[in-house]
Amino acid sequence: MNPNFISMKILTFSLPVFLLIIVETATAFIPISTFCQKNYLAGYLILSNGDTITGFIDYRNWENNPGIVFFAKTPDDDKQGYSPVDIKEFGVLDEKYFSAVVETELSSDKTTDLDYDAELNIVKETGFLQALVKGDKSLYLLRSKLGKEQYYIGQDSSYDLLVYKKYLKDQDGKSVIVENRKYIGQLILYLKDCPSLQQKLQNTTYQQNSLEKLFLSYYDCSHSEFDFHKKTEKISFDFGVLAGATFSTVSFRSADFDYLVNAGFQPSYNFSGGAFLDVVLARNNKKWSICNELIFTSYKFKGVYEDYIHENRYTTYASTLGYGYLKLNNLLRYSYPLGNFFLFLNAGLSNGFAIFEQNETIVTSVLFEQERVEEKKALNDSRNYEVGFLGGLGARFKRFSCEARYEYGTGMSAYSGLKSSINRLYLFLGFRF
Repeated sequence: MNPNFISMKILTFSLPVFLLIIVETATAFIPISTFCQKNYLAGYLILSNGDTITGFIDYRNWENNPGIVFFAKTPDDDKQGYSPVDIKEFGVLDEKYFSAVVETELSSDKTTDLDYDAELNIVKETGFLQALVKGDKSLYLLRSKLGKEQYYIGQDSSYDLLVYKKYLKDQDGKSVIVENRKYIGQLILYLKDCPSLQQKLQNTTYQQNSLEKLFLSYYDCSHSEFDFHKKTEKISFDFGVLAGATFSTVSFRSADFDYLVNAGFQPSYNFSGGAFLDVVLARNNKKWSICNELIFTSYKFKGVYEDYIHENRYTTYASTLGYGYLKLNNLLRYSYPLGNFFLFLNAGLSNGFAIFEQNETIVTSVLFEQERVEEKKALNDSRNYEVGFLGGLGARFKRFSCEARYEYGTGMSAYSGLKSSINRLYLFLGFRF
């Protein structure tokens, strides 16, 4: 049987088995860890009758405004759900939410989804508004399940939508994006007792940071104090290093090039390592991040193919293919806390640039007792750029991490009639500074 086929089987078998072992080991501890993990934080509810009760809220660092909040008098009590109809307000950690019946604008604000409809698509909705700045002049946020952010100002005992809409319009034969910035006029009236803000108002965008800065400037201008300010959560960065081993195999597919397709290339075991910058996204308890890596990895495959005609006439091809790559990896990572540990899954793309190459075939031709040896390139047309698809599973404890990762790469062949692929299994240890 072809040794190259055997090595591929080893790789495709060993990767799922290895990942399954990690999953089974981790999930064996999930019930205990989940029980010990504290999602309940001290908080309060204000009921519809105005009574305030204190206890513990199941806090989820909500990406979108919650539709229901779970509350218990103690962490061991059964939790009870409360909707915006049931309560006036709740608070947990450094966040406050207020029950409200508000207008919402349903049009998408994504550039790819814009249409030519300038009309506002307004509906009434009952939900929890998150207070960003609260005081004499207040600013609130509603982030829907679709991810659209809408902002409100407190007006007497009601909440007014700050109106903003993007849409398309034909102009000089081209489609251009037009903005309905009615919110600017609303804010001019709302903050009219501070005329010095007028220039700043005109430059205020419909984004949380920009609106918050405007309201804080108002309080500085009016020399008054706000009751509450929810500071914007920012992305954070983790920097570290990776080091480990790589198990690689190569395969070729072609109707020709028998000396490569049937060479039986042996697997390659090599060192891999580099550095990473993990961009940790805000909200959702920082479970999502974008991991960017610059790593070095290499392989060296050796294989032999014999074109046998008869015992006195045959040709042997001894091929060596070795490449070293600098790879820029970009992965989307999801981390799940289990007590003091974090399990994480990630997937993404790699871009590899070859920095050295060993590409040779020694051709030995035997005709009766005459032998001729020739050395040439195994691939006359090779490429120095490789695209890869990545997926991995790992665990992190404090500053240390370990990960098993699989990569499928497009290989080194630049021939249209010769397809190459590289399969890699990485075992990484990591350290965060």
